[in-house]
Amino acid sequence: MNPHLDPDPHPGPRPDPDPYPLAELVRIESDPAYRALFCAELDAAIQDRFANRAAVLAEARAAAARLRALVLHDTPGRSV
Repeated sequence: MNPHLDPDPHPGPRPDPDPYPLAELVRIESDPAYRALFCAELDAAIQDRFANRAAVLAEARAAAARLRALVLHDTPGRSV
């Protein structure tokens, strides 16, 4: 079989699924200290994602402004 066409290139049987797929959710719901830690980490991850998104958006807007200036004013710009 061609490994480039095989969706699962790892030979052998697939690993068994987790016998308790909701164990983490049960722990979050039942352990207040773990819930607080989980929520704090989740909030930090969300804030980090928003910060990254804002940085990428600002970079895209700056690039668009540079491109717009080049097209509208037909002036040579610096190469970055």
